Amino acid sequence: MAKVIEEQLKQCKKCEKTTKHYRNNSQSSGFMLLIHLVLTVVTVGIWLILVIVWKLLNTKIGGWRCSECSS
Repeated sequence: MAKVIEEQLKQCKKCEKTTKHYRNNSQSSGFMLLIHLVLTVVTVGIWLILVIVWKLLNTKIGGWRCSECSS
């Protein structure tokens, strides 16, 4: 999985300005989607359950950082 830095203009709650906010994210390719689909079919759905649990455990809560005050 490739690491991606997302950025977005948001209103910062701490410095009360509209600033760029950053967060790390991951992005998978279409090839990996195909691999997951094949593994799900071959394992009769067990792989899909494992992937869903893995995604839930690795979900980023919040994660956006202000470029001005880093909050």
